[in-house]
Amino acid sequence: MKKLLMIFAILTAFSTTCLFAQNNEGKEKDESKWSTLSYVNVPVFKVLEGKEAYVVVYPKNKTGIGNVVIPKKWARGNPDEPRKLKFRAVRTANNAYLTVVKKDGEFMKVVLSVPMSKSNSIWGLADYHKDIEGSDKDTLEELEL
Repeated sequence: MKKLLMIFAILTAFSTTCLFAQNNEGKEKDESKWSTLSYVNVPVFKVLEGKEAYVVVYPKNKTGIGNVVIPKKWARGNPDEPRKLKFRAVRTANNAYLTVVKKDGEFMKVVLSVPMSKSNSIWGLADYHKDIEGSDKDTLEELEL
């Protein structure tokens, strides 16, 4: 009796999955509902904090490292100019990553997911006596991957 019930349950589960799979075959995808947002995630090796900007060091396609300058003023937003830099907390430095969000192919914002404690090994200091080149830019250039 138990075997018969088990076979019946398996056949019922199989037939319902086939039924749902057949219902979705005829539907076409409507491109007008697709989003124009896109994003790129890259792992982060180090974040160097300067006087007016952060320098983020990341790996480049398994061959070398790259860096990108992110102005600190992007973290402050106002009604006229929305915030371009957002921080997200992660637990360890191994989980740190950088997300660049684009809308219609144009830079929109950057999300830096790092441990928030400055005593973590991922954080470092850039030279405060020198100005970091690119600390006054308004948009983020393409990342060299």
